[in-house]
Amino acid sequence: MLWNIDPFEPLVSQLTRSPAFLPAADLTVSDGDLVLTMDVPGLKHDDLSIELSDGYLTVRGERTAPQLGDSVNLAHRERAFGRFERRIKVPDGVDAGAVAASLDNGVLSLIVPKPDRMRPKTIAIRAGDGAESHQLEATATER
Repeated sequence: MLWNIDPFEPLVSQLTRSPAFLPAADLTVSDGDLVLTMDVPGLKHDDLSIELSDGYLTVRGERTAPQLGDSVNLAHRERAFGRFERRIKVPDGVDAGAVAASLDNGVLSLIVPKPDRMRPKTIAIRAGDGAESHQLEATATER
């Protein structure tokens, strides 16, 4: 049976939807690393490639549409398919060997450790008799 009218038309305007698949992504930043989380439902490890080059982390993949049998007609499609590429700029000095990737239940997670120069450093405060602070003040006023 073919539909003369799209039964889902009130829900989604076909004019505003992009036909290409572009996975939704989140990027979080902590003191020690960047974490990129991307929704890639239906994709397997073999469907994805990850590359770190020229300061960019690039995720590529393809989500293929299911093959319909000869006696099956598509009545409505909202799911997007096709090739995609997502790129994010990473800090200079990121070690490609330290980047970790995992795929779990259609969610790709990439953990990118920050270079040491970008990690916060704690500076210890030494206890003193006040002579050092007096010397610093004198040096600052001489300039």
